[in-house]
Amino acid sequence: MTGAEWALLLLGALGFLAIGSFTNVVIDRLPRQLDEPNEHGELWETRPWSEVSSGRSRCSDCGAALRPVDTIPVVSWLRLRGRCRACRAPIAGYHVLVEMAVPLLFLGALWALGVSWSLLPALWLIPVGVAVAVIDLRTLMVPTRIVWPALVVSIGLCAVAAGMESEWGWLVSALVGMVALALPLLLIWFAMPHGMGFGDVRLATLLGFNVGFYAFGSIWGAVFLSALCLGGAAILGILMGLIALGVRGRGAKIPFGPAMVAAAFLCIAFSEPIIDAFD
Repeated sequence: MTGAEWALLLLGALGFLAIGSFTNVVIDRLPRQLDEPNEHGELWETRPWSEVSSGRSRCSDCGAALRPVDTIPVVSWLRLRGRCRACRAPIAGYHVLVEMAVPLLFLGALWALGVSWSLLPALWLIPVGVAVAVIDLRTLMVPTRIVWPALVVSIGLCAVAAGMESEWGWLVSALVGMVALALPLLLIWFAMPHGMGFGDVRLATLLGFNVGFYAFGSIWGAVFLSALCLGGAAILGILMGLIALGVRGRGAKIPFGPAMVAAAFLCIAFSEPIIDAFD
């Protein structure tokens, strides 16, 4: 790599470090716990985006506003030893994990997919997927306020990438992937509405569109990638459930969303060799 390429790589990683910090803001501010279940039996809802994006970050325990020097991604958490400067209350460890995961996933996507127009949708999906996965783990809720706008943006970025590469078939495989991943979960939800939340179906729509896009126009490849994603998510979900069972006991509840996000990331990262082997 040339010096200019290393500089762009560093700038990209630093940029995604900042994006990881904002992802934490979304994770913290978007969900709002209800005092009692709503008409759907849900204990959480989401705040409007105007509330999420406004105001300074504050300690969730004492309410003290964070200084700018305390909002530096990763560094501030380590320097403060994971505690609030004002009240010394512990800061949840997922904050630093998210701030590290987002730039690392950026580097992984760059390594797996290379620098091309097709990289755009994957870069967008990284913070979206991380935010949805962590919110789902914390609240057992897949926020509609993230999923549907993210799908609209994904469609736009996929269209830009397909247009710039003159590969409109990529959008066809994206639609096939969306149906192939979301339809089985829709049928499961329809048959057992209490066994799976409809949020997982919505998330499968977003992930399926992106996974199918990385079949690069191969219809059967999109179906295969979506099936692989669903199977991989099931295996990861079982593993997460066993871990939670050992740590929290029988009352542990593990959402399916994080497993789907992780499986989708893996399928996208290794889509090219998988499709080559499939063809």
